[in-house]
Amino acid sequence: MGFGERARRVRDGSLAHGRRVAALCSCVSLYHPIGHRATLSFLAELAGPYQRHERALLRALEELEASRAVWRVEATAYAKARVTQKRLGRRVPPPGDPPPRGRLGGHWYAAVPEVSRRAAVHALKLWERDLRPDFAQDEVRSAVRSCIAAGGRLGDELADTVSSLRAQDESEEVRRALILLRGASRSDPGGHPLPGGSL
Repeated sequence: MGFGERARRVRDGSLAHGRRVAALCSCVSLYHPIGHRATLSFLAELAGPYQRHERALLRALEELEASRAVWRVEATAYAKARVTQKRLGRRVPPPGDPPPRGRLGGHWYAAVPEVSRRAAVHALKLWERDLRPDFAQDEVRSAVRSCIAAGGRLGDELADTVSSLRAQDESEEVRRALILLRGASRSDPGGHPLPGGSL
């Protein structure tokens, strides 16, 4: 069953509310731009307690569909650009040109950049909250805390720190945080984009 059919079930007022919430979770299993759990949590921040209220449930679905629509436009444009580049003999994407990812790209696709930044900060807060006490990457933890404190905006020094960390061979846990930091900076039109390719 595809995303559209699952979305129709969320809207189906004849179904029990719990089944409709399960259908929303099923939609998120197909499209979760900042991770499954973080996407569900961020939808609750955007729309309200969708697990209990129908209007919030419908708002959450609208927010998810709006993000997915922006992602699809970007993914289509990226695919067309890659075809053109390949015809010109450029088989490898240029550095700093990661493909739009709908499943786990660390970036909430939105028409309003502030929503994307809020999503990245939200996911970073969850990452930090769930961090193991024995996690030894103090530089990463510090970068995450600084990004959260700044509302997702990366200053020059923090952008440089994150860039140097991205160049290293890191664990999945660290890569996740760095992807989200990159997502926060990407959504800041006046901010400091990080150099380099996709993680």
